[in-house]
Amino acid sequence: MSSSDYKHATHRLAALIQQARRNEAIAAKLFDIELDMLRATELSEFTDGLTEQVRDRFELDEVWFALTDIEDNRRILALLGEQGGLSERLLVGTVDFLRLTENSDAPVLSDNIRHLQQLIPRHLRTRIRSLALLPLQMEGRLVGALILGSGDAARYQPGMESFFLHQLAIKVSAGLTSIWAREQLRLLATRDPLTGLRNRRDLEAVLEQELGRSQRNEQPLALLFLDLDDFKTINDNWGHESGDACLVHVAQRMQSMMRREDSLFRFAGDEFIALLPGQTEERAEHIAERMKADLTSNPATAGDEPIAVSFSYGIACIRPEANKTADELLRLADQRLYDMKRRLAD
Repeated sequence: MSSSDYKHATHRLAALIQQARRNEAIAAKLFDIELDMLRATELSEFTDGLTEQVRDRFELDEVWFALTDIEDNRRILALLGEQGGLSERLLVGTVDFLRLTENSDAPVLSDNIRHLQQLIPRHLRTRIRSLALLPLQMEGRLVGALILGSGDAARYQPGMESFFLHQLAIKVSAGLTSIWAREQLRLLATRDPLTGLRNRRDLEAVLEQELGRSQRNEQPLALLFLDLDDFKTINDNWGHESGDACLVHVAQRMQSMMRREDSLFRFAGDEFIALLPGQTEERAEHIAERMKADLTSNPATAGDEPIAVSFSYGIACIRPEANKTADELLRLADQRLYDMKRRLAD
């Protein structure tokens, strides 16, 4: 072997060793990301941890989800909102998503992002100059993408090697499928099937948590016990199907009046409970009266006919220095509800 051939072979070997070390480092990062996904116990922890890990470990400017506008994805986004998820996410029309990505099941790399604007959050469009779109599948169906964005136009270009990006897409798809399946099982156990609100079983756990938080943060906690007035008359006059639709309507109107940190539960039948962290008794009464006024302005309907709906309520509020239990708080609110019902009947 000539001296020049020997130098060429040495350089080639060094390059191969260097590439192998880079690949090993990337594989290690993917392994760590996969472990973090497996440790996640709820959906927001999964998405927030994933986007943060991918952004930091691969030195990216932004990482976000773009999900197609299908029922499961709308439910995923709603749950992320309830859990306070911080990860960036978009809901994109299914047809538009498939058109923009050419229905690809392989990573899409682009340094010409003008035609992909719909897949980029509006506030990021001036910062992102290249991106890698990693397709996500659930049960064999393309449901969106994890998108890696860079301010460097040379970071992602068509034709670049995408083996590890494909591996990441597969791992994220598997992780998302798994965490969503677990969340659905948990929802079945803790959600009222008619209204979609949290049920009485979930109330017990959440109330204990809020009592503890109230004492730690030295903040008041208000509980509203709500009971629809003459609901049996609605069922008798309009039928049980209209009665069910009325309950769903009431739940939606009440939910729309509450803050993100508040919680609404269907306690039983036509009874609801609202937990209002940080609210005094006076503020809770104001909220209850606003809800009543909203239901008056926005009645339920049976066909084209409005159904008047109102409710009575009882309020219990604890100060952080009080050591009331969850049962005591519920009993107090229930007693005050009964007192209001009795006054209205007199």
